[in-house]
Amino acid sequence: MGRSFGWVASGITLIAVGLILGVVITASTNLGPVSTAQEGSASELPSGTVTGSYASLVVGRSPFSAVADEVLPAVVSVDTKRTIRRSADPFGDMFRDMFGDRGRSGDEENYREFEVPGSASGFIFDAAGYIMTNNHVVMGANEIEVTLLDGREFKATVVGQDPNTDIAVIKIEGNDLPSLQFGDSDELRVGDWAIAVGNPLDLEGTVTVGVISAKGRVNLNIRGGAPLYQDFIQTDASINFGNSGGPLVNIEGKVIGVNSAVNAQADGIGFAIPINLAKDVSDALITEGKVVRGFLGVRPQEITRELAEASDLGDTEGVIIASVEADTPASTAGIEPGDVITDFNGVSVTSVAQFRRVVAGVTPGDEVKVGIVRDGRAKVLIAVLEERRDTFVAEEPEEEDETRWFGLGVVGLDDPLIADLDIAADEGVLVVDVENGSPAEDAGIAPGDVILRVGDSAVEDLGDYRDIMRDLEGRKKAIKVMVQRAQYTHFVAIKPE
Repeated sequence: MGRSFGWVASGITLIAVGLILGVVITASTNLGPVSTAQEGSASELPSGTVTGSYASLVVGRSPFSAVADEVLPAVVSVDTKRTIRRSADPFGDMFRDMFGDRGRSGDEENYREFEVPGSASGFIFDAAGYIMTNNHVVMGANEIEVTLLDGREFKATVVGQDPNTDIAVIKIEGNDLPSLQFGDSDELRVGDWAIAVGNPLDLEGTVTVGVISAKGRVNLNIRGGAPLYQDFIQTDASINFGNSGGPLVNIEGKVIGVNSAVNAQADGIGFAIPINLAKDVSDALITEGKVVRGFLGVRPQEITRELAEASDLGDTEGVIIASVEADTPASTAGIEPGDVITDFNGVSVTSVAQFRRVVAGVTPGDEVKVGIVRDGRAKVLIAVLEERRDTFVAEEPEEEDETRWFGLGVVGLDDPLIADLDIAADEGVLVVDVENGSPAEDAGIAPGDVILRVGDSAVEDLGDYRDIMRDLEGRKKAIKVMVQRAQYTHFVAIKPE
């Protein structure tokens, strides 16, 4: 018994000594658990901290709060005013649309001007005061005012605009201006965090969170005007009207995209212009005042399976040329309708959108090789690109699609000049002007209201509104009108004069 107890005691002593020696050796040789993460990654840090210039987080607090603290000071409200010239003749525009010059008189006295306000977002990307936003935000604006999170207000001037990508750069003069850093949108992966910052629906300083849900979206019908060159980032971070021009940032607070107006058909997803594309455009606007792009002179078309079969093509790679403009680099190079362009300047052509971007990226005057397939045979043609001749002029139109009735001035909800207003309705017409002392003013209708119904007829768009105007011409009895103001609807009665 005594001998057994002695063996047990000796064993326990040896185990204890071994443990102590193991701890000492481990400590002296730094043989702790090894992290395989890259230097500076979150896995090497205590729980509840982030790296870089972003503030340390308290354990249990959302990592997005640190991003918001860093980003929000450089995100600005962009408020604009546009002067719109409209016909004062209730049926003048309609008759002119229908009958041209045979319609009613277009005398100057039948027109009047009024201001349409707009509100959207932007962000400072250079401490010198350069601000990036959407082109459609400042297009045609007479006045641009920028407000920072700290309450400072500045008058802004336009540095340059590019409608083909919907990017604009404006500038303010100020001291101690915060600014954001650019990320790399080419490195984005589906599933990465995406944080949208801006002023949706006039709710300043709003932060919404989601993920990158897709990349390379093209052929989108963007409210406010679809740009020619599209390569949109898709995200489920909530983007609403007023977010336009604000930054889409990553978990490090770096800008990865410029939020654009939502797609009218989209539900729960939004779109942003990749920052690598936007940065190239902004650099050109600052240094040159415009973006210089290559021009070939063709109208490309996607190749469907049916078209590939009908054209005896082996696959749907490349783009088929639907037409060639006369006296252009394409016609000089010998490109013909029906040719399939498979390679351009050493880059394989995969789609119309990608082809347009590749052509635009060539410096005018450069010679390029164009790989084509014609009648089943591959050829290489040589083209010398010219500068793209854009026809966009940032001027307000002389006439807009608008009519006046009982002192009301309205526009359709698809009017690009109101793309970033706080409009809670999907159908109807927007009231932008009410004449003093008019029947509409007496009824209590105000600018910003949306007319949904007139009498027993629903107003889906400006066409419906015009038809109803024509039907009610000459009516003396009061007319019931359903109006939406903010989120609420109510009825008013307009009594004709």
